[in-house]
Amino acid sequence: MKIRFKNSLHRKNFTEFFSPKNSNYYSSRSKFIAAVFLLSADRLLWERSKSAIVRYSVNFGAIKLNGISTDGYTLYKAAKTVYSGDSDVALSELCDWTLIDDTTTLTIFSGIMLSRNGVGVLNGRV
Repeated sequence: MKIRFKNSLHRKNFTEFFSPKNSNYYSSRSKFIAAVFLLSADRLLWERSKSAIVRYSVNFGAIKLNGISTDGYTLYKAAKTVYSGDSDVALSELCDWTLIDDTTTLTIFSGIMLSRNGVGVLNGRV
């Protein structure tokens, strides 16, 4: 499976975050990269998350979640789960089409692949 960005804004948010700060994101931990990938997939979630990302770590407690969409909240929970290793998102939540759309589900699966296989999957190397 190839890594899928949710949309063009997601791709832009993700790549712009790493470009000026770390031109070589291959040196970052795959769990951090996966968390940034997931957080950057939703416009409002990303705006609220940027200030919580400091020096290759994410302070999930500092992200304000009020008013975000169900998809955004699911992306947040998936990012937190991937980053910390805790099981916070149930498979039933990911598969319930009434809660989140297919594009968000595929984005979450892509984030999990990034976490497990590293940034090489962005270029189809895994």
